[in-house]
Amino acid sequence: MIILKQSMTDTDFVQDPYKFYREVLEQTDSFFWQNYDKPAFFDHNTVSALLKDKRLGREIPKEQKKPVSNALKPFYEIEGNSMLELEPPKHKRLRSLVLKAFTSNRISKLSEEIKTLCNKLIDEFPDGNFDILANYTKRVPVIVIARLLGVPDSMENQLLNWSNDMVKMYQAEKSKKIQRLAITSTKNFTQFMRSYVEERRAKPSNDLISHLISVEEEGKRLNTEELISNCILLLNAGHEATVHTLGNGIKILLENKPDYICLDDENLDATIEEILRFDPPLHIFNRYAYQAMELPSDYEKVRK
Repeated sequence: MIILKQSMTDTDFVQDPYKFYREVLEQTDSFFWQNYDKPAFFDHNTVSALLKDKRLGREIPKEQKKPVSNALKPFYEIEGNSMLELEPPKHKRLRSLVLKAFTSNRISKLSEEIKTLCNKLIDEFPDGNFDILANYTKRVPVIVIARLLGVPDSMENQLLNWSNDMVKMYQAEKSKKIQRLAITSTKNFTQFMRSYVEERRAKPSNDLISHLISVEEEGKRLNTEELISNCILLLNAGHEATVHTLGNGIKILLENKPDYICLDDENLDATIEEILRFDPPLHIFNRYAYQAMELPSDYEKVRK
C-alpha cells in the first residue's frame, strides 16, 4: 500500500484539494494517509461500495474507543446521542421518532417561509462588493433552523457562534484553544436547549421541539438528552453543510459562467445535484469495520 502525506490544513490543499486527488488517482485508488493514520480510498466505485457495506459504519466499535478526558466529556456526551454517530438499532429508533415530527404540512409551510426569507436577504444586499457568506449563505440556514426549532430570530448570532465553535472539533489538527471554545459553547448551547425543552414541555407550541417531545413509537419517546443532542445536531450539521453548499455553488456559477438556463425551475434540481457532486461541502468521512475485512497484506507494515 502506498504511503502518502498531505496536511489537511495546508492552504493550497484547502483551496483546491482536487489537484491532490488527481495525483493520487494517477498512482492508486487506495493508499495509507499518514496524517490521518488510516487507509483512504478515493475512487468512486470503492467509496460507493464502502458506504453501502453493512460491515462498516459510523459508530466507533467499543474496542477501538479511546478514553475521553473529563474536559472534553461535555462535547462527546452530546455526540453520543447524535444520529450522525450511531448505527441501528439506536439510529433507526431516533431517526423514526424525529421523522414523525417533520410532517408534510410543516415542511410545506416552511418552504414558503424560506422563499420569503431568501428574497428579503437578497433585497438587503449592500451596494458594491460584499461578502456573500456573511450576508446570505450563513444567515439563511441558521434563521430557518431557529424558526423550525421555535427559537426567536434574535438568537441567530448566538446560535451561529455556538455552532461554529462546536463544528471546529471535526476539523483536522485541533488546537487546545479550539477545544476550549468548543466545550464552552457545548455547555452553553446545552444549557439553553435544556431550559427551552423544559419551557416547551410546560407550554407546547407549533414548533419542532414541541413535536419531538410529543411523538412516540411503540410506547417510546425521545428522552431529554436525546432531544437536546439531536436539536443541536440539526443546527450544527444542517447549518454547516448548507452554508458551504451555497457558497461552493455560487462560486462555481461565477467562475464557470454556465448557461443560466440551469437555474430555471425545471433544471434546478439537477443543477443542485451536480454542484453537490462537483464540489461537495464535506470530503472525508470515517467508517469503522464491524466485521473482519481484508486489507492489503502490507497494511500492518505500513502502520509501523
